[in-house]
Amino acid sequence: MADVITGDFGTGREALAGLEHVFGDVAGLRVGLRRIEAPHGDELQVTVSAEGLSVPRQVAVVLANAAGEDEADRIGKAVLEALRLAEGLRRGTV
Repeated sequence: MADVITGDFGTGREALAGLEHVFGDVAGLRVGLRRIEAPHGDELQVTVSAEGLSVPRQVAVVLANAAGEDEADRIGKAVLEALRLAEGLRRGTV
């Protein structure tokens, strides 16, 4: 029964990518957060995805605990800000 079709109730790409949180979009890229089950404890992955990528690329991995959640939040926001800066430099608006 692996080919079960599930309904999409307004979550779109986030559901397909397994994103738990979206930090934001810039320059056609989406910075998000996924929770992954791992043998030694769940992990939080900060990811960057684009329409052309079949799987989001992880840019940071931390343990899924209170400290890890705070760290993942800081990392996700920093990655998004770095991408905004790069896009601003590319456009000459910075």
